[in-house]
Amino acid sequence: MKPRVKICGITSPDDARTALSAGADYLGVIFAESPRRVDLARAQEIRAAVPGATLVGVFRDQPVDEVVRLVADSGVNLVQLHGRESPAYCDDVRSRTGRPVIKAFKSKRIPDTSELAAYGTTSYFLFDIAPPPAGAADAADTSAANDAASPEEIWDEVSKARHQGFRVFIAGALDASNVRRAVLHSHAFAVDVCRGVERSPGVKDPDSITRFIAEARS
Repeated sequence: MKPRVKICGITSPDDARTALSAGADYLGVIFAESPRRVDLARAQEIRAAVPGATLVGVFRDQPVDEVVRLVADSGVNLVQLHGRESPAYCDDVRSRTGRPVIKAFKSKRIPDTSELAAYGTTSYFLFDIAPPPAGAADAADTSAANDAASPEEIWDEVSKARHQGFRVFIAGALDASNVRRAVLHSHAFAVDVCRGVERSPGVKDPDSITRFIAEARS
């Protein structure tokens, strides 16, 4: 099977239409702190522009009530949890929103398959090889940045998880120059790209999106 493709950090209806037309399977809108964060009104504009698209709402360690409200009001189809959310937190979000959950893990915090199994109601996992942003807020994030796993190590873990039946996205440091190698090495269910298809933070480049999707599926 060819991998599915998620274009994340969508901030405008035009970019949403461009990514969908290029063949993206998922479009990510970020509700967490980020240069690409959108408010509810903008998320609703994006939803209206691409009513048939599968939208993923991205959150990070936010109150469950806030997640539930934004999911309901924005009309996103999946919920991505990109922080330190526990299995119980993920279960609560899944139950209260009725949406499938993608649980993301970064760098050395990527769990083994027995730990993934603890997320019993989680539909998908995302392994992000990118280190935390500069100026990480706490020692744990700083340590992860200094001791981040290599792409090959992450891809090996993805391959193991895939053989155990887990549906895994890979993300971080991907672009058209390396996504084919990443897919062949990891056998990922899906690839997720943000910076790798941008002109500037939050502004997508149509040609880069087209090349990325073509390389991912070649």
